Formats: sequence, structure tokens, C-alpha cells
Amino acid sequence: MIHTSINALIGFQLTQFIKNKKLLSTSIIIGIILPDIDLILDFILSLFYNYNFLFQPLISNSIFHSLLMIPFLSLLILIYLEYKNKNNPNIVIGLSIGMLAHIIFDIVSMDSVGIFFPLFDLNSNFSLNSFFNFQISENLQKMLFASDFFFFRLYTWMIINLILKKANDNNNIIKKLSIVMKLQLYIFLIFLLLIYFGASISLFSKLFGLLYTPCFFTALLMTYKTRKIIN
Repeated sequence: MIHTSINALIGFQLTQFIKNKKLLSTSIIIGIILPDIDLILDFILSLFYNYNFLFQPLISNSIFHSLLMIPFLSLLILIYLEYKNKNNPNIVIGLSIGMLAHIIFDIVSMDSVGIFFPLFDLNSNFSLNSFFNFQISENLQKMLFASDFFFFRLYTWMIINLILKKANDNNNIIKKLSIVMKLQLYIFLIFLLLIYFGASISLFSKLFGLLYTPCFFTALLMTYKTRKIIN
């Protein structure tokens, strides 16, 4: 499975080849991160309906992983841009490319994806793993989830390096991102300890949801805040 932070890293690297396209690079990165908001929605639902959203997900990889969500969001953005009298199709193009890339990465990594949700119910999600029946152990799954925080840290580090190369007045944002990077490392180490000491799936999942949520929105926010540098 490919997680949010790895998608962000892939998107960041791909956009380094894009030049002189206003906001296209930023939109691709945001688009490639955005579909995993499904995971946060699943976490919130799990707090009310008492199920494990990591190992027995209900709506993950469905709402924002649907191909139908791409034209819907694109239309909303176009309406907003028209209202603001802004003409920049790169935002819609970039978001669409990013979301489509994310969906493809998830399919290739054998995740179950609701590519036509809500036309088909969640039991009809498409998964290459239905052909290969590839299974991984519980501890390895935990390691993969924990690694998300390590790669969040790596993404933050890459943003910091980009700022250092391209921006002059950067002390304030560098300090903030450095703190974020330290916190992401500490969170990663906490999850390694949880795995080592055999923490229950319930504790692991709830703590993951609580800490993943701010990391997810931090990645989106710092991508948006540094959009002029990224582009």
C-alpha cells in the first residue's frame, strides 16, 4: 500500500520537472494528497460506530478515491474561480492529475479502491489483490502505517530544503517547519515502541488516527503556504 506521505513525496519529485506553469505543481501535490482524507473520515466514523478503521475500514479509499469525485471537485473549483474572476485552469488540471495519480498508485499497490463510488457499494471496490490474494502480517501492516510519519518528516525536510534554495526571507517558516519535523520524528518513534511492546490493535489505530489527522492537514497547509516557492 502507498500511504499519504509517500504520495506527497512522489508528487513533489514529479513536479520538479514542471516549469513556468502557475500553481500547477502545487495543485498536483495537493491533488495527490487529498484522497486520503477518506482515512480521516473513516477514523471519525469509527469513534461513533466502534470499528477498527485501519484493519477493517468502512469508507477508506471510496469517497475521495472515486473517479466521479474528480469532475465534481473540478466543477466546484471552476465555479469558485469564476466567482473570483480568476482564470487559472492549471489549478483544476493539477488537482485532477494528482487525484488520478493517487488512485492509480493505490490500485497498483493492491489497495481496495471504490473507483466508481457511490454508483457501486463498498463491497464492489476494485482490488488487484482479489486476483493475487497477497497477504501481509499484522506487524508489517503496523510498520507500514508507522512509516507514514517518517515519510511525512521527509516531505517536510524536502520543503525546507526548497525554501532554503529559493526564498530569502525564510527564518520564520523554517523555524516552524523544523518543529513540525521534530514532532513527526517523535511520533514515528512512539509507534515503533508501540509495535515493539505489542500494543493492541485498538490502541494503535486510535492513536494513529489522532496523530495522523494533524500531520495530514499540516502537509496540505505547508504545501499551500509554499505554493509560490514550489511553482
